[in-house]
Amino acid sequence: MDLIEHSQSGDGYAAWQQQRLQATKQVSQRLGLPLGHQVELRLRDGVILRGKLRLKEELLFPEMQELGNVELALGRATFKHSEIESCIRV
Repeated sequence: MDLIEHSQSGDGYAAWQQQRLQATKQVSQRLGLPLGHQVELRLRDGVILRGKLRLKEELLFPEMQELGNVELALGRATFKHSEIESCIRV
């Protein structure tokens, strides 16, 4: 069922959730990072973080976002994509 069919059936919230999931997948592919998965991540300053990698905030228009400025979070730590030295999915 596509987004139009969801909207026509009155299930707009489910359509919105699906749209957000697709946007997150798109950002994950563009960044080359495994968003939503457990990772070990090293920042350029040497800090090593472990946990589930996620966007700090959902992006309304991911295709228009400048990749270096995308803010990510791992636990309570937040950082920009440009601060990442390496990331390994565990």
